[in-house]
Amino acid sequence: MSNGKGSASPSEMDSQDLPNVPAFQDEFTRDFLQSTEPVREGFYPFEAKSGKFTMEIPGDMNIVERSYNKSSKNDSEFLTISHTDESLDVFTNIQLKYYGFMSDVESTKEGLSAKINEELQFQSKNTEFEGQNIEVANYSSGPFPGFATLIWNDNDENIQTFTDMTCSEDIDTDDCSKLVESEKERISIIFQSIKLSLSKSK
Repeated sequence: MSNGKGSASPSEMDSQDLPNVPAFQDEFTRDFLQSTEPVREGFYPFEAKSGKFTMEIPGDMNIVERSYNKSSKNDSEFLTISHTDESLDVFTNIQLKYYGFMSDVESTKEGLSAKINEELQFQSKNTEFEGQNIEVANYSSGPFPGFATLIWNDNDENIQTFTDMTCSEDIDTDDCSKLVESEKERISIIFQSIKLSLSKSK
């Protein structure tokens, strides 16, 4: 990936030369970002510390340092992607877990259902990467709507996510539903862009 400003990565650049968005202004998040040039409007190239996957991340979200964990063997990596501005109309929080191993797809889906005590109905989505699959399921457990995502490839690498969206208290139910649906479409860009390390572009 191009580093945008010459050969310097964002983590090596002076803060005044960085985009004025939360992802670049947060030192921990900045260390995952590969370029100051957006991949698409509002989204920037991200590479996991394990080196096991890449994706596009919104500039208005951060990686929560206190929740981050990576195994010494680089076969698992856990991170939380979240808004930092809690005054937003919709506040989004994503729990993302990478594993370099998987028993089988159905057992993994059952495990995801068990985690939220709700039977998830997964639906397949298109992917741009050969040998890679993505399925999404909505859930309603808890006070706010959300959706789970399972991404895996032929080499048993997989990513499991839970995404929760919370509306501001002053927004009524109908408006909240519309805002959440719009935010879901935006956040889905992250998951559609994920490329596991052993997957190929089509």
